[in-house]
Amino acid sequence: MIDVVDERKIRLENWLQSNTPFKDAVLEIASADASFRRYFRMFEKGNSYIVMDAPPDREPCEPFIRIGGWMRDAGVRVPEIIEQDIEQGFLILSDFGDRHYQEAIEGENRKFLYDLAIEEILKFQLNLGPIASRIPVFDQAWQYREMEIFRAWCLPDLSSELFQDFTRVLVEEVDQIPKGFMHRDFHCRNLLLPEDGKPGVIDFQGAMLGPVTYDLVSLLRDCYVDNPNKWIEEKVVEYLENLKKEKILEESVDSACFLQWFDYTGLQRHLKCIGIFHRLKIRDGKSSYLNDIPRVLKYVESVLNRHPKLSGVKELVQQASILR
Repeated sequence: MIDVVDERKIRLENWLQSNTPFKDAVLEIASADASFRRYFRMFEKGNSYIVMDAPPDREPCEPFIRIGGWMRDAGVRVPEIIEQDIEQGFLILSDFGDRHYQEAIEGENRKFLYDLAIEEILKFQLNLGPIASRIPVFDQAWQYREMEIFRAWCLPDLSSELFQDFTRVLVEEVDQIPKGFMHRDFHCRNLLLPEDGKPGVIDFQGAMLGPVTYDLVSLLRDCYVDNPNKWIEEKVVEYLENLKKEKILEESVDSACFLQWFDYTGLQRHLKCIGIFHRLKIRDGKSSYLNDIPRVLKYVESVLNRHPKLSGVKELVQQASILR
């Protein structure tokens, strides 16, 4: 019996043959992310493309197409859509290559490449404000929904109600942070570096209206990369000054306040990530993500040690069953 993955590949190949100009294309696996999507690299007449396979009942293509269009109009470099079949969940995209930021920043241009990435985040704040009313809001309910992943996979014996009681202070603090366009997964594996050196942004279909610090903390306190704390703080303050210069934030927002926002959004995100990494191991048999848990847990613990008002969250983390 052919499994679901093989069935989808056959459907994809039939679509390429019957409904696109790429009848003689050759496919090879490019990557599979932590969701139900997967990607092929397609070669045809000396050119390469990326083919997205996104099961429509699990990962509909429409948000990728819609949000990608807005980002492209805002000057952000996102993949061009060459061909599409929304009903089946197939997209043919331009290919940024396979050099991720995770690899590129290990070279001598590390600081320069980070500056380029932060410029992309600033484009989100400067140019994507008009679409704010057309994307979901990263509200308290959404925060709880995300952190429920941590509870379910690291504190399964704790009720959701009690978990929310312990995390309420964090959720309320994050909810008060000024909001803007938020990629929501802006890290080194979702940034590609084509040969021309201009970053390409991918995996943006989950964008929301959320804290202005969220994408920055995703980048600088990356789950997959270590960065010096002093340098991170310097970049955070530079980012704040740019937001104030562009009138996105009031002059009254000082660096101490902004760094606190940065801490809070990072903590909320990193708790979710630890939960996801556990789920990938326990439910899906993907153990490689466990290698990154010590780094992410270090972020969590450092924030909790800096902010006594989050003692409830600290107690939960100390009680959690966290794989090392």
